[in-house]
Amino acid sequence: MNEQRTEGIVDWSAYIGEGPSSYDLGYNADEPNSNYSHILVNTSSFLVNNSMVEKLDRYCYANFPNADIRVGLLGSGGSGTPIEIKISGDEPGKLAAIAQEIKAKLFEISGTKNIKDDWGPKGKKFVIDIDQHRAQSAGITNQDIAISLQTVLDGFTAGEYRENDKSIPIVMKSNNNVQLSLTSIETLNVYSQTTGKSVPLLQVARIIPQWQHTKIKRLNLNRTVTVSSELTIEGNASEITSIITPWLEDQMKTWEEGYTYKLGGDAETSAENLGAVAKFLPLSAFIIIMLLIIQFNSFRKMTMIVSTIPLGVIGMVIGLLIFREPFGFLAFLGVISLAGIVINNAIVLIDRIEIEENQLKKVPQDAIIGACLKRFRPIVLATFTTVFGLIPLYLGGGDLWRPMAVTIMIGLLFGTVITLFFIPAFYSVLYKVDYESYTFDEKLLE
Repeated sequence: MNEQRTEGIVDWSAYIGEGPSSYDLGYNADEPNSNYSHILVNTSSFLVNNSMVEKLDRYCYANFPNADIRVGLLGSGGSGTPIEIKISGDEPGKLAAIAQEIKAKLFEISGTKNIKDDWGPKGKKFVIDIDQHRAQSAGITNQDIAISLQTVLDGFTAGEYRENDKSIPIVMKSNNNVQLSLTSIETLNVYSQTTGKSVPLLQVARIIPQWQHTKIKRLNLNRTVTVSSELTIEGNASEITSIITPWLEDQMKTWEEGYTYKLGGDAETSAENLGAVAKFLPLSAFIIIMLLIIQFNSFRKMTMIVSTIPLGVIGMVIGLLIFREPFGFLAFLGVISLAGIVINNAIVLIDRIEIEENQLKKVPQDAIIGACLKRFRPIVLATFTTVFGLIPLYLGGGDLWRPMAVTIMIGLLFGTVITLFFIPAFYSVLYKVDYESYTFDEKLLE
């Protein structure tokens, strides 16, 4: 921000080597590492956050192509990446090849960025191939070679020093262990514990450089490599998952037996959360139905009220399609909340019909029309106050809360309008109310 630009970045904090302590529910501190840094950026308004992320992504990709840079918004809970594919099998080389194919496919899909796997690139290791005949002739054992290498590379624990209740290890290190190279290891002298003599390492062994995976992770005791991808501002996790899943099914047919995949990220989290909530939905539905039957003492009125729930769901689907929001766990919670609000509108309308018909002794036609006229304003006002109250959640809630806000707002608007027509019509059908010879009484408008 400056005098000419009133919206943008206000300030930032940089942490080198390790991240700050946990300052947000969506942030988990990474392990300290010399090649790790963390920058916390504050902006003037959440409205400019998306544009800042896009600019930082473009700049980092153009200027630091070999660095693993993740730019994202602070979440409101949860962690991990939205797209995760976990491949399990036995052979690390084959797992790495499959992961490379999946990463290439994700690169082709629009909306993905920072595609990587959790094994990382291979590292070089030195295999010490000991010539047992030469080693025995020189009086060198495998343990002698191991101790000598450990002393040079990491240091050898020779003993312990106790100070009060503390035990301090005594580590013996080589003077040349700061900057080691293949040449320095080849010229290493191996000390024999039995003869007390030293011989060059190359006299009893040869060093073979090899490439290997620096990290091999497991899932349920099986070797598993996880391919992950973040989303751009326009990216949609559900849409990307729907594209990659059929491709994975086709690819798995070409894999050897024993190699499988499992979706993680948002797909796994949503499935777990939906399963936990859906387990208690039958009980909740049963309680709601029983309460409606007790309240109205009528199966027909209970049926009318419950049948209004799909009307809100229709609006929810339309809203998610228009605003291009994914249907996840919070959108599912929005459907449950929406069902309660739509049912409430139907209860208010049917309750007023009963009052008009039973207490005011009006004919069914006048009771239905009068109830609609008298309950129209309260129902519409309640709907619009709820919708307007959710607008800040949609604008500032981020990717986490937007689907829930859209679900309730659009579903409630659609459901309310349809309910005002559906309940009177359905009530007339179930109770056989005939309007053929009916004359509208203008006093109902008073």
